Amino acid sequence: MGRRNKGCRFTAWVRVIGTVLFAGSTDLPALDLGSTDRQLHGFVSQGFVYTTKNQLFGESRKGSVDFTEVGVNASARLLPNLRMSAQGLYRRAGNSDTQGLRLDFAQLDYSLPFLDSSATAGVRAGRVKVPFGLYNDTRDVIWTRPTVLLPQSVYFDTLGLRQAMIAADGGELYGRYSFGEHSFGAELMVAEPQYDTGGATTFLTGLPNATGSLTGRPALIGRAVYEWMGGRGRLMFTAVDLDIEFKSGSAAVPSGKIAVIYPLFSMQYNGELFSLTSEYGWIDSRRSGFVPTPLSNTTESFYVQGEYRVASNWTAVLRYDEFHVNRDDPNGKTGSALTGLPRHRFYAKDVTVGARWEFVRDWLIAAEYHHIDGTAWLSTEDNPSLARGGGSADWDMLTLMMSYRF
Repeated sequence: MGRRNKGCRFTAWVRVIGTVLFAGSTDLPALDLGSTDRQLHGFVSQGFVYTTKNQLFGESRKGSVDFTEVGVNASARLLPNLRMSAQGLYRRAGNSDTQGLRLDFAQLDYSLPFLDSSATAGVRAGRVKVPFGLYNDTRDVIWTRPTVLLPQSVYFDTLGLRQAMIAADGGELYGRYSFGEHSFGAELMVAEPQYDTGGATTFLTGLPNATGSLTGRPALIGRAVYEWMGGRGRLMFTAVDLDIEFKSGSAAVPSGKIAVIYPLFSMQYNGELFSLTSEYGWIDSRRSGFVPTPLSNTTESFYVQGEYRVASNWTAVLRYDEFHVNRDDPNGKTGSALTGLPRHRFYAKDVTVGARWEFVRDWLIAAEYHHIDGTAWLSTEDNPSLARGGGSADWDMLTLMMSYRF
């Protein structure tokens, strides 16, 4: 078994390097066009997860190391206002993410300044990062997130919608305008999410082991940002609009439609020694055709987070995070009565205490303790007993991650 795991990891590394080389080969014409700069960056992160009950990212009750993130990205300026960038990513997270190597993003970005450079407008095209909330753009890089795990009520890492939220194939218009200490920005994406990866079909239909495809008009995603004093204060609003046709792959299940609206409100204050962050949102979904009667449901997600910079290389984090499968049923009583599943499947309340330490330049170690009431955001891939009414409501989790970047 050990040799096979080592072989798989070696193969994954070869594929990452191959992706980078491929990306680099597309840079070659840039030299002929007189490109002025090219950059290559990357990171290697290895995590450890231990849980008292339930499972996260593998056999975590015994201590799991099935949590790895490796990324290499390259960018090149082809023309004064045109940049090309791409990233290959290898990620594994127990049974909730088995895709391995993937093309994380690959995009062309053209921007044009005007009004004495106080305003900028641009367009991105290709496989583009989804502009969603405060952390989604770079959520695979632990250096850009405050803890090993982002708040699971908003940034799903174990549920099937994760990969569809990361990046999408299409285009994005964006603009920024600065006036004194104030800055305004807006982004509008029209793109096709990666519905065929990560179990998005099962998540969006609500059907266990759903077979079929998701089509329909492209997703519409918009984000508006206001920043004060170069990011000391940030206000943000994101909205996702999905209108999907579900074409069933089973004769026993008819096809149907899914409509989703996902608004998210974000705010952050960054002082000299501390940061305060909070986000609140909900998913309003409507399913019809493949269920006996049309179903409507509204989830609810929010968290409050404080970071304190103990020293230049030490940060402490305290966070409270809560998620309800049905906003009108926060304790899961109605959901339990309708489905026969335990109440804890319909909510999750997570208290997190953590710390990050950059112990050597470009080396980081992060640790955090979670006490969790509920199992709503846990994956049934890692916890098959949850689908049969099992699992434990109260559980604890310890996560560690070490990372190197270059």
